[in-house]
Amino acid sequence: MADDNMGEGAVNPQKTKGNEENGVEINEDDINNEEEFQAINAQLDQLNSALDTIERKNDDIQAELVELLKSNREARKQFEESRKEEKQEPEKPNL
Repeated sequence: MADDNMGEGAVNPQKTKGNEENGVEINEDDINNEEEFQAINAQLDQLNSALDTIERKNDDIQAELVELLKSNREARKQFEESRKEEKQEPEKPNL
């Protein structure tokens, strides 16, 4: 029973230039489709490269912002500590 259905879903071999001598015709649409596929594939590769570049730049910017945030927090902490010290020191009268 399985042998009876095996030929129904079989895939036909692709027609290429090398198969002309075997009596298989080359379909011009197949060639055009292959060219279109290669062009689209090349465009997708370019887009992928561009997106990788953007992602790297984004990661670099994020790392710089994290460093800036840490630096600002440390500066604010030092500023607040110096203000507290100034408030704790008694005022000296001017003579």
